[in-house]
Amino acid sequence: MIIKRSNLFILDAIYLISMLVASVVSFTVFNHAIVSFSFWMNLVATYVAITAIWIYIRYVMLHMDRFKQLVPGYTALGIVLVMYLICVMIYSLFTGLADHGLRWFVLLHTVTLAIALILCGIILIFIKSTRRNEAVEQTKLVNLHLIENALQQLLHTMERHTVLTAEEERKTVQTLIELVKYSDPITPHSLEYNDRQILMDIEKINSELSTHYEAGELVNSEHLASQLFRLKSRLKERNQQIVTSKS
Repeated sequence: MIIKRSNLFILDAIYLISMLVASVVSFTVFNHAIVSFSFWMNLVATYVAITAIWIYIRYVMLHMDRFKQLVPGYTALGIVLVMYLICVMIYSLFTGLADHGLRWFVLLHTVTLAIALILCGIILIFIKSTRRNEAVEQTKLVNLHLIENALQQLLHTMERHTVLTAEEERKTVQTLIELVKYSDPITPHSLEYNDRQILMDIEKINSELSTHYEAGELVNSEHLASQLFRLKSRLKERNQQIVTSKS
């Protein structure tokens, strides 16, 4: 945190120096045009461009994890801001001549700003959309991870009561765990409900077994085998549907 605050302090210092340099250069080089509208328009546009870049860099420094996840998007945003500053600096070279075509000079500045804003807006929409999609995909990954954890818990419950559980049933659960591990982690929206149902069924089986084990009762092997077989069939069907949807 100390390093981050130090970096922010340096950035703020650079920002203030840049603003000061921009002011000194403008009032020195174009002192003959101080009373003109074009001079102040260039100066304000320069301030806006420098401030936008400062805000952008500050945001990136404070949210480096997000930047690393969406490097192309944030990089494109930075390029647009830098290009806008370069355009403003180029336009300032024509401050002395701008009064002869002030209407066109104002239009040039306006169009440049509008294009920069539109590009930044499009890039921000892309970043937001990508971030939302990644959040959805992460949720889908979590769903499959929960299924695997539930099967691991079921296997753990069986292994704690090996006397009351057949070896074949434990091997079936191990097979289910391997099947989940090698399943496609990205679930289409149409199959999300199926994943939740599979998770609920596993938790239900685990709960039933725990109740029997605590009571010291024998487990109905045929019923348990039937439940595990249905789980295996549903997992295989899920994987097949995902393959079909991507083909």
